[in-house]
Amino acid sequence: MKALRTCLLLLLTLCLLAACQSTPATNSEAPAGTSSEQATSSADASSEEASSEASAETSSEEVSEPEPPREGAYMEYEIPENYKDLYENPYELSEYADMEITATNSTTYTITYHYPDGATYRTCLVKKRWGMWMLGAMEYTHANGTKIRMSESSTDYEWVLSCGKVGGNITFRGGNHGDYTYSDWNATDTTKTNDHFIDMTFYDAETGEKVEVASGKTVNVKGLFVVLHNNIYEDEYTQENVLINVEKLYLFNGESVSVQSKLYLTSDVNFGNAYTCMFPVAKKYGNYTMYYNDDGTTKVTKTPVTGTSNYGSNFDDRNKASKVTVFGEQYPAYHMTIEIHNPEDQFYQSSHHTRLWDMNPTQNKLYFSAFKPGSTIRVKKDTEFTYSSSWTFSYNPDFELPEVDKELGFKK
Repeated sequence: MKALRTCLLLLLTLCLLAACQSTPATNSEAPAGTSSEQATSSADASSEEASSEASAETSSEEVSEPEPPREGAYMEYEIPENYKDLYENPYELSEYADMEITATNSTTYTITYHYPDGATYRTCLVKKRWGMWMLGAMEYTHANGTKIRMSESSTDYEWVLSCGKVGGNITFRGGNHGDYTYSDWNATDTTKTNDHFIDMTFYDAETGEKVEVASGKTVNVKGLFVVLHNNIYEDEYTQENVLINVEKLYLFNGESVSVQSKLYLTSDVNFGNAYTCMFPVAKKYGNYTMYYNDDGTTKVTKTPVTGTSNYGSNFDDRNKASKVTVFGEQYPAYHMTIEIHNPEDQFYQSSHHTRLWDMNPTQNKLYFSAFKPGSTIRVKKDTEFTYSSSWTFSYNPDFELPEVDKELGFKK
């Protein structure tokens, strides 16, 4: 019996020893050097303390692995049933308007607001040849059926960036410049684009619930919240050629549409001239421009109602205004107010600031400039930009034209 007890004790000892050897050692302290690295990489003492506490609760094996990089071209996004589960609505409002969204056809979603008097205001999302969805025409219709189209679907509203991996390959990318090249244009080649569409999801803005809109059908919502993902890239569409991951958050509500774009650079990118917000306007509804300058002053610029095409100059530049209203001398009651909401980011190193272009006989175009024209600025990988803009229509039947500070454009 004594020999049996001895054998059993020996066997138990061996089992305990094996268990101890198979259990990884844990360390309640941060890895050696963590505190000093944090002290040199951050000037925020509270952040250092928070990082140290977090590290102290994590094993050395866990903190040694960095977060995986974003996937770039083949990045996958979680599409929630309720956007409030994942996205923070940057335009959270206290009240949302009754809206309709209609899948007019395979290339257009029409978003409609009905006024109490029977008038309507419509905006839309249009699908471009290369698959990207963008803001399109903005139109007011009186109760008697008279239509006032402030702008068309053929040009840009949202940002467009002159950029590339190297200085010698800078070209406008994104927006209406999504085609890879105009000299090698092939309508059936989806790889020949600068702007790659990933997904777009609709939500009721008030409830956050996901909305499906079948072709030819109309869905009623309380404000429309839209999440869109796309990538900007150059050359053939491969992982290494992606320049920027983009997430756009739209809010259509009543007479206004707002867009917040989050841009994440997946490589070093060279930027030339670029614009973070635009508005093309028919001159008969928008040959007057009122700048609400950031210093509290206002300025009014007038162009002819008709003129001569000039695609090289004829600008009114250097207006430090993050808010602008346009209206026309023929029909002054119809106004569009365009605004950027973070000018400190959207006027990035640009001397042009807000500019008006008397572009052709029938149209003016407003721009909010970014980056410095005439030179190249290299921005590092992992940099993030946020562009936030809005376009708001209003009907003002008693409005009188103001005095003009500057006239621009060609006379007949």
